[in-house]
Amino acid sequence: MKKITLKNALVALFAFTLLTGSFTACDKDDPVVEEANKVELIALVDECNALLNSSTLSADFPADAITAFTTVVNAAKTLINDKEATQAQVNAMVVQLTQAKETFQASEYGLIPETALIMGMTFDETVSNEKFQTAGKGWTAELTKGPAEIFGENTNLPGFQTGKVGKAIYFNNGSHLRINDYTANDLLGSQLSIAVWVKPDSTRAGNYIMSYNYWNSWKFQLQEQNKPFFTIHTNEDGWVDADNQADFSAPNGEWTHLAVTLNMNTKKLVFYVNGAETMEWDETTKTGLTGTGAFNYETVLPLMIGACTTYEEADAKWDWAWSRTPDGWDGFVGLIDELKLYNIALDAGQVAKLYSVEK
Repeated sequence: MKKITLKNALVALFAFTLLTGSFTACDKDDPVVEEANKVELIALVDECNALLNSSTLSADFPADAITAFTTVVNAAKTLINDKEATQAQVNAMVVQLTQAKETFQASEYGLIPETALIMGMTFDETVSNEKFQTAGKGWTAELTKGPAEIFGENTNLPGFQTGKVGKAIYFNNGSHLRINDYTANDLLGSQLSIAVWVKPDSTRAGNYIMSYNYWNSWKFQLQEQNKPFFTIHTNEDGWVDADNQADFSAPNGEWTHLAVTLNMNTKKLVFYVNGAETMEWDETTKTGLTGTGAFNYETVLPLMIGACTTYEEADAKWDWAWSRTPDGWDGFVGLIDELKLYNIALDAGQVAKLYSVEK
């Protein structure tokens, strides 16, 4: 048997010390890193991707909101692929992405209730006997020539041309649409909104888009310098003439989306151009915003599209010689498309969605 000497024992102890020391040094210099748990983050990214891959994404959300949300989602994807990411980083990203998702969803354009539509015209409707049925309340729109007393032999019916969406209607020489089977209460309420695409031929003070009893109830038109212009005579005898204070908001020969919203409960009148708010008036800036709705004019006139009023009404009530000429007669000259009248005051998101969907 080999004798274990003190020397041999010391050598063995030294060797063991070196061995254990080397293992300790290895653990210290090359630690084994456990990858963070990313299950929750991965599931959240999948939810966000589904939102961003929607076929109606650009119609439902503003472009800047899409860009901001996409940036955060891409950062989360990068972190998922990072094997050295810590659990603290992953947890922080879950919080950040959750907040970004909530902010993005809150930016969605507003939906408009179907019941809010009083009257809608796409100008793709079937026309029979120079009439067609409108969306909403199902009123009857009648194609009507301009008054021969003003335009003589040049009078004509409205025509149809290529529009912003499908077909549009073209007005000139006093041609217009009339609706006689409306319900007056639908046009006299405390809230209303008008949205429309216009492509005017020229700059005119009387480019009327829609009129109910001209300035005796309410009207919407392009005024001088192609500014959207709204008038209301309220049921407390308040008078408001307002435009959006922006010249050539609707340039000649170009399609422009216009909207005006009126809320007599909050006393606010707001203009929009191409989906963006351009001017807000209230009872402090327009003191005529009184009452709860529009004045009910004593004479029963049609709801007019593309014209101010009937020749019979003007002949009986107006004393303005200049208006009795082709150039002076108030009526739209150009194209109108996707005309809508609502019994609510659309909010900014609802107007933006209309514009985004139709543009």
